Order: sequence, then structure tokens, then C-alpha cells
Amino acid sequence: MPHAISQVTDAQQDTLFLVGDVFAEFAYHQGVVTVSQLARQIKNGTFPGDTGEVRVTPGQGVSLFDVQFVRDTLARRGLADRVAIDDQALHARAGREIAHKHRQENVLISRPRPVGVDWFEADLLVDAGNEVMSDHLTGQHMQGMLAMEAGRQMFIAVAEQHYLPPEAVGASYFVIDTFATRYRNFLFPLPAVVRCNVLSHRSPHRTRTAFHCELSVSQGGSETAGMEVRFTAFDNQVSHTKETRAAERSLHDSAALAAATEAANQSSPAHSVTPVSPAEIRTP
Repeated sequence: MPHAISQVTDAQQDTLFLVGDVFAEFAYHQGVVTVSQLARQIKNGTFPGDTGEVRVTPGQGVSLFDVQFVRDTLARRGLADRVAIDDQALHARAGREIAHKHRQENVLISRPRPVGVDWFEADLLVDAGNEVMSDHLTGQHMQGMLAMEAGRQMFIAVAEQHYLPPEAVGASYFVIDTFATRYRNFLFPLPAVVRCNVLSHRSPHRTRTAFHCELSVSQGGSETAGMEVRFTAFDNQVSHTKETRAAERSLHDSAALAAATEAANQSSPAHSVTPVSPAEIRTP
């Protein structure tokens, strides 16, 4: 069994982190439990024990459906008034219109909130069914691609909510120019915060706005990943025209390369081995 990341102090004894079943390996640590483990403890009468009120804080991989399942299980045992579940962040998950995702489980952040001039933050909300989680899980930490995707959704949501003109919101196409990421610490399935600092933004033309941002994903007061991004929000119609022209150029260039490769292959001498008949094989 893995050693606990840190000792739980007396002041933290009544706080429990709830994680999704997909993070069962992380739940070996003291003070962490999966949804299924918690439900089983409640049904068996071993939770919450003899302590007073227990505060349950959802970590990653927990949905509102999971929280309601736990609440219903507590209610059936008459324990609803002894357990407080803080699911406020889950209720604030960003919508598809600002995160640019079709499926809710693929949205990784809450709605960004201003915390200073050109500074914003959001809660990291990893659903167990997220597309990045579907086929990659190693050890107790979460994969780095989740931090990158959360950063991408964050700068799009910030631009949509706080910087683009009303007529451009929901009608813009975002093109990334550069996206540099540095990883500093493991990201575990505990609560985490995504931050965005808009360093600059300018609109050289009414159809586009260019941004330069710094982002970070922090957990327990420490940065786990930092990102720097430059991107441009284009008017959808302008972007569609540019993309169509680029697609036509790529198609033309690919066809030309394929034709040149075929011509080169045909002009090269054939390399073949002439078969030898049994009659030509002589023994000494």
C-alpha cells in the first residue's frame, strides 16, 4: 500500500476527499475515498463512525450524479445531517458555449471568475468520462494532457466571457500560434485551480483579436503546470475562408507530392531476384 502523501493533522481528521472510482489507487491514502468505497462504508454502518460532522470535499472524477448517489445513501441510513458535501464547484462547470466542447464530461473547468485586473481563475473539474481519461491512466497522478487541455479551455472561456465584443461571443474561431507548457509537480485527483493572466490583447482589425496569456494549474498552493500561449480569435466567416484556402493548398501539395513520388518510383530500376531452376543447381 502506498505511503500517504502527508500526515493528516488533528484539524483535518474530519475532512474527507472524495474521488472517482477510476482513481482507486490514489484512495489508498489516508483521508481519501472513492465513491463506491464511501457508499459501501455507509451501507455497512462504518461511516461516519463516532466523530462529529464530517466534511466531504469532492476531488477529481466525481460528478453531480455521484454526489447525489452518496447523499441518497446517507439519507437512507439517517446520516444526512452528519455529513456536509461541498459540491459548489461542480454546479459551476463552464458551459459548452465558452469551453467549446460538445459533451459536458469533456469540460474541465468551472466558469472563470475575475480575481484581479486581467487575472482569472477557475476550478479544475475532471469528469471520469472525459475524453482525455478514456485510455490513459498511469499510477496515482493524472496525465499532463489534462492540464494542457484545461489551460486551453481556460483561455478560450476567459476571452469569450471578458474580452470579445458581444457580437463575437459564440461566433469566433480560436487559432493557437504558440502553446508552451512546463510541468513542475504531479497533478493528483484532488481539488485544483486553473489561473489565467491576460498579458496583452489587441484588435488590429474588427474581425480578429490577438491574445498573449500565462496560465497555471495549482494544487495545494503549489504550481503543477505552467503555460504560455499566444492565440487569435477570428470571426467565424473569416476563419472559414482562411481554413478552406489552406485545406485546398494542402490537398494540392499532397497530390503533387504523391504524383512526384510515383514518377520517381517508376523511373527507378526494378530490383528483383531471378529465380534459379532446380536443373541449374549443381553439386560438387
